[in-house]
Amino acid sequence: MTSQKSLEALNTGQSKRTNETYIFQSAMAKHWLVVGILLSFPSFLPSIPVSCDFETLIGEDAKFCSGNLRVIYPNIGDVSCIYIPDCFDYPNSLISVWGPPWIKFSKAKPAEMYTLIMVDPDAPSRFQPIYRYRRHWLVSDIPGHVLLKGRDVTGIILSPYHRPNPPKMSGYHRYQFLLYVQYSGVSPSLLPVEEHLDAWDVNAFVLRWILGDPVATVQFMIQYPEHSLVDNI
Repeated sequence: MTSQKSLEALNTGQSKRTNETYIFQSAMAKHWLVVGILLSFPSFLPSIPVSCDFETLIGEDAKFCSGNLRVIYPNIGDVSCIYIPDCFDYPNSLISVWGPPWIKFSKAKPAEMYTLIMVDPDAPSRFQPIYRYRRHWLVSDIPGHVLLKGRDVTGIILSPYHRPNPPKMSGYHRYQFLLYVQYSGVSPSLLPVEEHLDAWDVNAFVLRWILGDPVATVQFMIQYPEHSLVDNI
């Protein structure tokens, strides 16, 4: 369980490691994809990858993943605690096409209400996070039975979903999800001064609504794709 104080400490500690270290030290869980049929066509482009390496997070980044919270984009699957591979247009789709993910929490209690937070602590970059935390999604009053199903999140949308948007040449960004149990009869909301997305004070929000420690946390990491279709739009 990640406390409010340790959330900032953990993100600060993680920032000391370089992106190159992540790439070369990550434990790789390889998912080979069958492309024999594609290769039989003359129009097949050699630049299309024949496999994707789904690398799991390790070290301090892996420690952030706690409580068995799952983040699922239907077109790619469970992205919890992994690097998004730069293949099959996955990064471009996350950045410019796909809507909000499904959220599954197997330990949810049907009668309880939950608040979900999605933030980027690495805005505009992990090495100069002057806009920490950039808010990407905030939903309150999520029924526990919705989280048990692991499908579309329903509740009160305090801040609509904003797709991951790591700038060019900024390295990997962490997209973090924090899940809290609400006190009975308490429905969180944003103050007028919190309408902006950048440099959001997550801890102030949590303290104001007495949310306590998150019951589960998870993150995935993505960087601006090397060959982006967005540049050609």
